[in-house]
Amino acid sequence: MAVNSANGSRFSIGTTLACANLTDYQSDVYTAVGEVEDLGEFGDESAEIVFTSLSDGRVRKFKGPRNAGTVNVTCGDDPNNSGQDAMVVAEASTLDYNFRIEFNDAPTISGTPSVHYFSGKVMSKKYNVGNASNIIKRMFAVGINSAVFSVDAS
Repeated sequence: MAVNSANGSRFSIGTTLACANLTDYQSDVYTAVGEVEDLGEFGDESAEIVFTSLSDGRVRKFKGPRNAGTVNVTCGDDPNNSGQDAMVVAEASTLDYNFRIEFNDAPTISGTPSVHYFSGKVMSKKYNVGNASNIIKRMFAVGINSAVFSVDAS
């Protein structure tokens, strides 16, 4: 099967260890954030730079700076979860933290899943209460400030 479900994916927060490469990220210590419901999207996107030539009236597009985005992490609020506690602490800090996302996409039972590492700031820690039929949720936004280092499933 070439596609996979997000079911079984994991999100973890690391330390403020400065990481310059994949080996640095892999050496960090991570704490799993519990009760994650949704991880949104992440990954590089280039800013569009446009130029219009007077002589031919054509708009030309160029690739500008790369932005890996913001990961919007939705969790069922668990005040006893150490990963959610670490996210709250990180939001109060101005430092970059390391993060790890593991997909549940190992190609065989004995295989390993793909893993994605990056650094960023926890920008928010909002509650989403909703109505009487909802689970109280925590909404964390992680602004990515590094490249995303990925290890393919094998």
